[in-house]
Amino acid sequence: MTPITLKALHSYLKLLENAAELKRKMPGPCNQRSLKDGLAELSKLVGVDAATWQEPQHIAAAIGQQRFVMIWGEPSISAHVARIFDGAKVLFTVLVDQGHLERSAATPPGGQSGQYHQPGSASPSATNRNHSKAESPGSSLSTNPEVALESLKPLLEGNVTLSCHLFRVLFEHLLGSASQSNAQQGSALLVNELAGSKEHGRAFLASAMFVLGAEVDRENLLSFLLAQGLFGIQILEQLLRNREYCDAYYSFRKLERAFLASPVEEEAQLLTRIDELNARFGGKPCGVKLFDEENPEKATVDAHLAAADLIEALALTSWSLSLKNSITIDSANSIRSVETIARHFARFAGGAETEAQANKEIADHLLAFARQFSADTKSA
Repeated sequence: MTPITLKALHSYLKLLENAAELKRKMPGPCNQRSLKDGLAELSKLVGVDAATWQEPQHIAAAIGQQRFVMIWGEPSISAHVARIFDGAKVLFTVLVDQGHLERSAATPPGGQSGQYHQPGSASPSATNRNHSKAESPGSSLSTNPEVALESLKPLLEGNVTLSCHLFRVLFEHLLGSASQSNAQQGSALLVNELAGSKEHGRAFLASAMFVLGAEVDRENLLSFLLAQGLFGIQILEQLLRNREYCDAYYSFRKLERAFLASPVEEEAQLLTRIDELNARFGGKPCGVKLFDEENPEKATVDAHLAAADLIEALALTSWSLSLKNSITIDSANSIRSVETIARHFARFAGGAETEAQANKEIADHLLAFARQFSADTKSA
């Protein structure tokens, strides 16, 4: 049986950098579907029961817990989030299954949709699980070039967690890069505009490779990304700069709740979230105090929650490698980053910084964080 290799995955995902080919594979104009219907479509695409992906925890994993509300058991989202969700759904669908679209002329003949061009390939559910861990860092680069992946279904079939993670990085990138005006042009046009950009296409590719590559061959992923130019400061600049942070994160937290719990409860819940994030990367609970004042204003609490939302979203991308190194050195580094980002959200809320200034300052902090805690950082 043939395992999925990093090289095969990379060759398949390079569609994201090919604006002309991606545009050709885009569906024609279609009516926007509701979130529930859209989730049902995605569930069918990756072989997951529709009811499973419509559970609140999986919706939160796909678009963020602050961007929807359950009303009488039904998920409800704003018009802007609905448009971004639809755009992400289009891009996700094109990436996962191109079987109903015209095949690229470069695809070797005789293949079966969702399988490899090689007899005896593994079934979709078993392909990745049976991947050999003995593959050397260079082996993905020397894999037989005739082995080609035609679908992401071998990776995503029945895997709601991985599907949610891939969808989330696409959704967050679209939400952070699409203005309110261009998002109204329609999902296909929105995806064409962003994915058609060289920098956006490269960032899409790097994020998708990071999420899926960790499932394929985590041990050799970083060396492969470096060899392909998909990890480094330039990629992080494309991922972090010229992004909308205030509107994509703070505005949702600002409108989430009219009244907060007590400051003690809010602080405890936020610290629990950060401690859980630290634990994912081998860190320890910090046990520090977040709010300086005894009764912080709602804007202060919202700013900290939005900052935590942003860190959790970036933890799905290659930025998380620096986050992991920083937590290894000192578990309090994640809280320091949350506090720095929250300060700019709060200044934006209070009118001390414009939206453009706050977005730039947050991007500068995230990039400086990534540079300081690079992959070669060693604990003092």
